[in-house]
Amino acid sequence: MITPVASIDISILSNSNVIDAYRPEKCPGAGHARNYVQNINNSKYDRAYEYCNDFADVARAPSPNPRAQVRCIFCHRQLTLMINSRKPQIRVVGEVPSNTPWKTPSRIKTYRTLSDNEALSGGNYLTGRLSRVAMHLNAHTSIVDSIDRLVDAFTLPAFAMGCDHYVFSANAAANTLLIGDADTCLIGHSASSLLAPGQSFDDFEIDHGATPRQDAQTVDLLCGQSGLGVFSVSGLKDESGVLFGYFCQAMPSQITSGDPRNRPSSPLQKEKEGEFARPGATGGRVEQAPVDEDDTRWKTAVLSANHAVWDHDFEKDQHYVSETWRALRGLAPDDPIPTSSEAWLETIHPQDLDHIKTQLGRLDARETDIVDYKFRQKHVKGHWVWFLSCGRVVRRDAQGLPARIIGTDTDITDIKTVELERHRMADRLDTAMEAAGMGRWEFDIGANYAFWDDRMLELFEITDGINIRSSTEWGQYIHPGDRDKTLTLAAECLKSGEDIACDYRHLRKDGTVRHIRTRGKYVEDEMHGPRYYGVNFDVTHDYARAEELEVARARLEYESRHDALTGLANRRYLDDVFTKNADHSEGSMQKRAILHFDIDHFKQINDTLGHDAGDATLRHAAGVLKANVPEEALVARVGGDEFVALLFCPPDICQLEQIARNIIRAMSRPFYYGSQQCNTGTSIGIAVAQGSDALNNDLFINADLALYAAKKAGRGRFRFFTQEMKTEARRRKNSFDALLAGFDNGEITCHYQPQFDANTLELTGLEALVRWESRAYGLLMPDEFLSTAEDMGLVAHFDELVLRKTLNDLYKWEAEGLEIPRVSVNVSSHRLNDPTLIERLKPLNLPRGKLSFELLESAFLDSKNEIIEQNLIQIEKMGIDIEIDDFGSGHASIVSLLHIAPKRLKIDRSLIEPIVVSQRQRDLIKTIIGIGKMLEVKVVAEGVETLDHVRVLQEIGCCYLQGYGLARPMDAKGIGNFIREMNTNEGRLATG
Repeated sequence: MITPVASIDISILSNSNVIDAYRPEKCPGAGHARNYVQNINNSKYDRAYEYCNDFADVARAPSPNPRAQVRCIFCHRQLTLMINSRKPQIRVVGEVPSNTPWKTPSRIKTYRTLSDNEALSGGNYLTGRLSRVAMHLNAHTSIVDSIDRLVDAFTLPAFAMGCDHYVFSANAAANTLLIGDADTCLIGHSASSLLAPGQSFDDFEIDHGATPRQDAQTVDLLCGQSGLGVFSVSGLKDESGVLFGYFCQAMPSQITSGDPRNRPSSPLQKEKEGEFARPGATGGRVEQAPVDEDDTRWKTAVLSANHAVWDHDFEKDQHYVSETWRALRGLAPDDPIPTSSEAWLETIHPQDLDHIKTQLGRLDARETDIVDYKFRQKHVKGHWVWFLSCGRVVRRDAQGLPARIIGTDTDITDIKTVELERHRMADRLDTAMEAAGMGRWEFDIGANYAFWDDRMLELFEITDGINIRSSTEWGQYIHPGDRDKTLTLAAECLKSGEDIACDYRHLRKDGTVRHIRTRGKYVEDEMHGPRYYGVNFDVTHDYARAEELEVARARLEYESRHDALTGLANRRYLDDVFTKNADHSEGSMQKRAILHFDIDHFKQINDTLGHDAGDATLRHAAGVLKANVPEEALVARVGGDEFVALLFCPPDICQLEQIARNIIRAMSRPFYYGSQQCNTGTSIGIAVAQGSDALNNDLFINADLALYAAKKAGRGRFRFFTQEMKTEARRRKNSFDALLAGFDNGEITCHYQPQFDANTLELTGLEALVRWESRAYGLLMPDEFLSTAEDMGLVAHFDELVLRKTLNDLYKWEAEGLEIPRVSVNVSSHRLNDPTLIERLKPLNLPRGKLSFELLESAFLDSKNEIIEQNLIQIEKMGIDIEIDDFGSGHASIVSLLHIAPKRLKIDRSLIEPIVVSQRQRDLIKTIIGIGKMLEVKVVAEGVETLDHVRVLQEIGCCYLQGYGLARPMDAKGIGNFIREMNTNEGRLATG
């Protein structure tokens, strides 16, 4: 705290034999600050010698080696000080021990060139911060002259006034600060006119008997860039102790630097500039509005508007907040409030901190005095409240930093809630339109201009980024063959105020043609006048589909020896051609090759999208095969989703491999059936024979065995026939028999793979996975026997067996005190289509909320099926959740999401694997997660193999994680041990 100087004893100033130095330190011997001493009579000593001294004032003696009488102005202790005239040295004699060393000054400076900083670091401490030595030229110096010299000695603003508060002495710094002009004198003005509102000199009480530092007081005066300055006020007394005036000095930390022309005007400065009309003579008081009336008006306005008032004076450490301020935050009257910027920032929402710090930085940098920002602050009950804070800096300190700030807070939570909801709705609409590929446009009829969003610009290949377009520009993007017809229709709709609906072609820069559909709504806007709001979207795929259907109808009239659906040869035609060629080639060494094709995932497409989609898939496959085999080859559809290409005089093995690769690549590209995207592939078996081996039907059998090997290798592959494949076929027959025996012998069991919360890595559930613990072959994975089980018709029995084993393990875990959130069990489409399913489930007493049925082939639900719908309803009533598995693999679709309304969907591992290195794949997963959130469906990421997968999936908001990177599938005992180990880590997976 800054301590002002005590009352000044004027009797010392009027004594010509005394040079006075005032300071509030302790008496001699307690380590006083350095003094400045100056000899007046001898020019040899008209420099100030800086030295360490323990005394307060010096009485000088006119001699070559003067001995100065020293008396402490606090304890009046008498000492003697001798000044050596031959060198700038000072020695203390008298009561001080005689062996006191000489004090050699560290530097010599003229008295008038000492800066404030030097004085602060080395001078006496008048008012606790700064002083100058009061000097008197002769014994006849008057009190006023002495005070003038004292006031002039200060570089800080200082002035003296009488008991009537009129100024009789002031330095230039005070003139500049209080009037705004160093050449205009403050003398003769009433200091009362400079008082800040609520301040008064009449309240001052200077005790005549007070000891130093007891009667010092402070007052706020109108001055400086901040509008206010703090002055210390001390009484002036004569030698009899009678008060005859006051000495006022600006506190150093309150002085604001800068150009005086930029400072707000004080009342005296305004008077000088003619802003106020002053009644009476110089020194008259400016009249102000009644304080009570202004205060009432202000309080009424603030309380009626529910504004929360705050006033922070950081220098005085005084902080005021209104009752409304506390009420808006749920604070009680005695609850503590932040009293510093740092403490206040700790209560602000983290997302608002950067904005607030930027605004505070502008205040500190003096870019503005205005407080105007929005932020969130936590309520006592835990929720966040939005505030609009408005105010201004009313005073700055010597460094220019805000010293006092006053303002109000307004609760704008309701306004921000509506605003944020509006933004969320707009974002959802924009996302939906983006997903649909729609471009939005607006046409202002009166202004004759149109707005096209970025997707509209992309649709027409416009790259200038300008969204405001001329209304006539649209016509140039219409195909010349459709332009007149389309513009005529638009003009008629505009004239009659009707909605616009038309299709037209657009000729792209690369020469391709796209079909564009336009829909526009005519609106009479009261504020903006008549206008159209509409969308454009690309319907090229719809037109392509229509053309394909036309071609399909034409093929229905094809010859009976051809497949009516694909236009390819059928099996009968294939056999005839093969036989005829064999008859004509007997005895020759002619070479033949057969490529046997099978469409991957065709059954899923047939079951989920319907037979029409399956037919379209077959036609698509036929076109791919015809396009990629040699022209002389015969391509036939031999049944279902199987095709055969018969090559006479085939190319060598390398060329056959290239043909197979081209077909696989072409078949892996998705195609559209209507609005449905179909993802297929193909597996190819190749058999080549020469001579007599090429003439019998074993060539077809060998190609079929090669096809089986390709599908077993993972689909989307090709294999050449080898003799080992026949051996494998025999083993497969044995496996068929072994699986049937294993089922009867109880060798089918369950393993479980944990699922985790993406953020906390807490266990959220298990997925039951079927395993075959064969005595003959060891532990077999599902892909090694499920296809065989499906061929045997055992899939539904597998489902029921896995469910029973899962229930049994759940009961065991519960008995061991282990908490399992839920377990997902796969349910095939065959079982869900079983009308007796619910009756078979009821006797099992399934625990509510502990089970989920996971649908692998959910795409079959796109079409209406009453049995399945009833089963789903009853399953939900039994407390069993529905999940969709392998979303994104072609097994599941958006339609099934809407139709089933599952609790969770699982993204296929093939989509998850590349997200660490592919931004495009990451965006795709993020979109799927967004769809899930929009439909209130939790998303599970399958195939999480690394911690990088975990990090990326956490960043894009995935709900649950599953994969070998977190935990491998385990049997029931292993799961029990795994959960116990997690419990030692507070129920979370240890990833370190």
